[in-house]
Amino acid sequence: MRWIRGPLPALAGMAVLAIALLAVTPRSGHAADVKATPATLTVTEEEPVAAPTQGATLYLGIETRAQDSRSAQSDAQQSLERLRQGLRSAGVPASDVKVQGYRIGALQRGQQSQQGEGYIVVQNVVARIAKADRLGAAIDAAVVSGATMVQGTADQYQTPSVSERASAVAAAVRAARSDAQAIASALQEPLGRPQVVSVHMRHMSAPGPSYAMQVQVTFTR
Repeated sequence: MRWIRGPLPALAGMAVLAIALLAVTPRSGHAADVKATPATLTVTEEEPVAAPTQGATLYLGIETRAQDSRSAQSDAQQSLERLRQGLRSAGVPASDVKVQGYRIGALQRGQQSQQGEGYIVVQNVVARIAKADRLGAAIDAAVVSGATMVQGTADQYQTPSVSERASAVAAAVRAARSDAQAIASALQEPLGRPQVVSVHMRHMSAPGPSYAMQVQVTFTR
């Protein structure tokens, strides 16, 4: 056998290349499939919906005390009726005033009067205010009528109308496209057409608009 020093002749080099290619060919004799995944860019935007205020909820407390439990409960009932009458004068119907909690118990030693033992009744009352602009008058009426605690208010909003949701979606889509264009420009990549769009309405907590339209757009290069 004779060794050849230096570069191989052209035909010998081609033979070696052919052998190398045969070595990596799959056993089936077919080339392996390679699927390229297109690059995608997904942007999510959220636009609040300015839903009109529908009303408010007023949380109140009434506390009454008496020497015996029967008197304490009777006084509590009278105090509740006075509160309902006061709220009625402020435009809140009695049907919208509900007792949410009722608690009666004996007074502790430091709370007792000079006459001896006593009892306390605490009532938690919830009043639905149909119009938010009547909330101040309702609070004033409740305090004058014997409410001993004003625990808080919670704004309530109407569900956004079709036109309000559509306006919010359009604004969110414009913002999503603007963000996507900015990202593509920074990456020096072309921005393709939107392929997937999802839209849903999300409930948020007060204060402020309690709904938002969330839009997700995926761009495929």
